[in-house]
Amino acid sequence: MRLIPQPRKLTMLPGAYRLTYRDRITLEAGCPGEAVEYALLLSREIKAQTGLDVSLDRRLSGFHPGIHLYLEPSLGAEGTDEAYTIDIATTGVTVKGAGCQGLLHAVQTLRQMLRQEGAMLPCLHLEDAPALPVRGLFYDATRCRIPTMDFLKELVDKCSFYKLNQLHLYVEHTFLFDGFSEVWRDDTPLTAQDILELDAYCRARNIDLVPSVATLGHLYKVLRTGSFHHLSELEEPEGAPFSFHHRMGHHTLNVTDPDSLKLVFDMIDQFLPLFSSKRFNINGDEPFDLGQGRGKALTGEIGSHEMYVEWIGKICRHVESLGKQPMFWGDVILADPDTIHRLPKDIICMNWDYAVNPPEGNTRKLAATGVAQYLCPGVQGWKQTINLLDEAYANISKMAQYAHKYKAQGLLVTEWGDYGHLQDPESSLPGIIYAAAMGWNPELPTQEALDRDISLVEYGDPAGQVLSIVRTLSRQVVMNWGEAVEFTEIQRGRLPEKTMERFWQDFLPRIERLLPRAAEANETIDRCQEALCKLMPGLREPGRLVPYLMMSDGQKLLNRLMAWLEGKYLGRENALTVDPKALARELECWYNDYKRLWRTTSREGELYRNGEVIFWLADFLRREA
Repeated sequence: MRLIPQPRKLTMLPGAYRLTYRDRITLEAGCPGEAVEYALLLSREIKAQTGLDVSLDRRLSGFHPGIHLYLEPSLGAEGTDEAYTIDIATTGVTVKGAGCQGLLHAVQTLRQMLRQEGAMLPCLHLEDAPALPVRGLFYDATRCRIPTMDFLKELVDKCSFYKLNQLHLYVEHTFLFDGFSEVWRDDTPLTAQDILELDAYCRARNIDLVPSVATLGHLYKVLRTGSFHHLSELEEPEGAPFSFHHRMGHHTLNVTDPDSLKLVFDMIDQFLPLFSSKRFNINGDEPFDLGQGRGKALTGEIGSHEMYVEWIGKICRHVESLGKQPMFWGDVILADPDTIHRLPKDIICMNWDYAVNPPEGNTRKLAATGVAQYLCPGVQGWKQTINLLDEAYANISKMAQYAHKYKAQGLLVTEWGDYGHLQDPESSLPGIIYAAAMGWNPELPTQEALDRDISLVEYGDPAGQVLSIVRTLSRQVVMNWGEAVEFTEIQRGRLPEKTMERFWQDFLPRIERLLPRAAEANETIDRCQEALCKLMPGLREPGRLVPYLMMSDGQKLLNRLMAWLEGKYLGRENALTVDPKALARELECWYNDYKRLWRTTSREGELYRNGEVIFWLADFLRREA
């Protein structure tokens, strides 16, 4: 039996229990009111997988056959609310949870069993509890792609299904802040009602929805407005064109201007009351410009690190004054870890690293300070058409190992949207599930085994092949989306600091091995697409594979673009011959379909910015043909 996460103890026993139409889901004495929702969730799963309509009841007298839910606070070595047990005997099913979280986790495990076994549940004894207190997802809801409420609720359901218990929605400008109309006027921001509704939805599933707002760097859209541009550390010429590259690298607040602090406090004060969470994520990562412009004088006096610590301290103390526990990214503080002791004692430091083989040193340094830390890997989707699953597994597994070794408070996997958030959310799901499995159980599965489990449990593929095919698809990248965007911005004069000569110097070392096999890569994509289509009839939701088909078509177009650029700029022939005018048409047609895919999960947001890149490339191909 394949279960995600793998339970800590599972003993299979002889025999099976057969669910019948006479069975009930009985909430025994002591079950809290929340357990009714969990029982309904289980009842709906039984109906979907077996056709049996199993009703709910409370044990008043006599005995009802079927599934019995109990609250058992004594479960677990440390009495954690998340511990649970499941016993399936020939006479019925007994579920015990240490608390509401444990009961819900048990129900989610039973749902996975039902998807594989139907009405014949094998006899077993299962004991389970998480190794890490926090297993979470950090989701970018700001860089072009703003999720719809329907999608966000589906995402919460997925998190609950795989026993994640924390969700951060990252915001730079995509909330309807009062006084920010100049910032969000051309966008489709989240509203106060959206947050209140989502927070309640998360609470019902024992997920902590953590507010997450940029409070130092990455304030590109805010600091380019007439109202707030004077607060930017670096001055930008008025009317400077949009740049995906500069959006990631610049636009840090000038911490020497008192109005910067007022701005941040205002954002926090508006956002925080909408959440029931006891935590608040102030971010604070990658302030590349800090002390390089308007604050340069202070840099000369005390240094940029001191400026950073003082600023983060002010924000954290404000968050604490509002009754919340502050969290922040640890990339800057790691330059001098001891300075973390000047921040509030209860602060949580989010230690991120997205390398395939991240070093252990940073985790060791933070552990030595005694400060609580989350280990934060990534799903490896930014700048890609399809998430890089090999890289995601390698990064997440290594960071999970460090989290368990150093007894971190949590494992928080990140899903970022750099360069337009082109990747479809479906493509990020495998990485999210990787992290859910590895944060719960310190015995890390191999990628092959976990991919087979995900193929079966998530996609309903009895052959366990979906993810292995997607992994092959994700390896066929000659030119990725980020590189295509960078090429476009250099050509359009939006990156004056970078020449085409420098572009090729940076780009070619990565792709020299791939360029000669561009035609082979596209042929492999074709074979993978055919293999996915053959699996569709046997899947639970075959439409879930459509994003992989569409996004891999996009990768084929980028590979053809690179083959044509090789001839134009490097004077070399590529086996993948390209008619530039035909490629221009196909790019435009692909984007038209992509827009429909985007709108199935996301608001309009800044979708048009991805279109602008596609249209410029199409016009360029026609012009240079």
